[in-house]
Amino acid sequence: MNKNLTIVLPSYRSKNLILHHLKKLSNKYKIIVIENSFDKNLEKIVKQKYKNVDIFLRKNIGFGRAINCASKKIKTKYFFVMNPDTKIYTYTLNHLLSACKKIKKFGSISPIHIHKKIKYKNKLFVEEKKINGQAMLFETKIFKKINGFDENFFLYYEENDFFKKCNILDYKLYLITNAFYNHTKMDKKNNTKLNLHSTTFSNFDEKESTYLVGGWHGQWSKFYYHKKYYGTFKALSVCLPNIILNLLQIFIYILINPKKVKYKYYKVEGFICSFFGFPSFKRSKFDKKYIY
Repeated sequence: MNKNLTIVLPSYRSKNLILHHLKKLSNKYKIIVIENSFDKNLEKIVKQKYKNVDIFLRKNIGFGRAINCASKKIKTKYFFVMNPDTKIYTYTLNHLLSACKKIKKFGSISPIHIHKKIKYKNKLFVEEKKINGQAMLFETKIFKKINGFDENFFLYYEENDFFKKCNILDYKLYLITNAFYNHTKMDKKNNTKLNLHSTTFSNFDEKESTYLVGGWHGQWSKFYYHKKYYGTFKALSVCLPNIILNLLQIFIYILINPKKVKYKYYKVEGFICSFFGFPSFKRSKFDKKYIY
């Protein structure tokens, strides 16, 4: 059992993917699962089968808050966060831990995407302003020292915000080029499956509700992030062109494709709420009973 590393798995309707990771990794590493869809069945399976795994049910608190929550329970020097739909390879974690010994101070390090293996073949460490948010390793005390993720974000831009904070505080970000991961992009044109990224839904109404909420948070987080670091005027200059386009599309889609009107409306509403300082409150209607 590795005594230097804990794996953190944030989960939202990701039962099968989480169990796949636990089967492969739980005999080698301490694992913490933050289960944001309050899946009691997953909790039951984990507690029965995996003694080295702690699972905590939460009421859809979002990615950043889930990682912050897990960090308070970690006792190892490092921890590794990966999305449920991310694949790592046999030596990925060993190579990341070896890299930690050669880097004095860092905000986070990440493996490279397997398809970029050739691109980085002549370098072991590559310093970047941003790294791969699907798979990140942190030194626990540094993560806590800089207060982790900004919990005002619920969805989107939380990683950008963390990377920006590291840039400002001079905590370097590195890609480790002999460590690999894979993360397959969703086919956005395929609407016949009950999944969206790492999430599997019970029906299409649940999927549609989460999709709409994603549009809302995309615009809320975009404005909040740019305002936080660059001011209101800059945030408006970045966000307004897209919002104006969405407003025009609403009027067009009313006539030719009514199904798209609601998504465009959610995006506009998310921007307006962020502009007026409202928190990132929007959730899927199927999650309402779990909101704090």
